[in-house]
Amino acid sequence: MHLNIKDNKVVDVKFTGKGCAISQASASMLTELIMGKDFEAVKKLSKEDILDNLGLHDLGPARIKCALLSLKVLKSGLYSYLSEKLKDTASADKIKEEASGLY
Repeated sequence: MHLNIKDNKVVDVKFTGKGCAISQASASMLTELIMGKDFEAVKKLSKEDILDNLGLHDLGPARIKCALLSLKVLKSGLYSYLSEKLKDTASADKIKEEASGLY
């Protein structure tokens, strides 16, 4: 995922990747979901938000990983951004913990 951030808001977002239909749909939906949002809103995104937006709640363990991959990548990127650029280690650590517990 590639995010352009201005004044702590996502002003542009793109993704590149290869994968199954669920992972691609999830990544595409996530880009639309976070466009124009500030960090607080993006940080609060959860597994349920992704599954609700996809309309998929009865996925097996292998497919749930596909659906949540883009969220995990986004949260990992936020972790890096917050810890390196903003020196906000408390927020970064919380995001890292959330990302590691997605699946």
